[in-house]
Amino acid sequence: MTEQTHNEVMNNIMKQLDRDDLNLADGVAIWHSLGVFLFSKVENDTKDISKVYAGMKQYLSEIETAKLNQKG
Repeated sequence: MTEQTHNEVMNNIMKQLDRDDLNLADGVAIWHSLGVFLFSKVENDTKDISKVYAGMKQYLSEIETAKLNQKG
């Protein structure tokens, strides 16, 4: 994914998240779709959704560990 494509996707997503009529369910659905989309672009060898979710889980775990290390 090029930087331009990434920026276009992120801008469109942020516009959706900034909508006044956005409810929690829509926000979660948009956020989930964004995660699946971005992580599927990272995994070029396969589009296997289990690998996409595994990558997302690993990323979130690393972020959580980094946060805990900053506090400690």
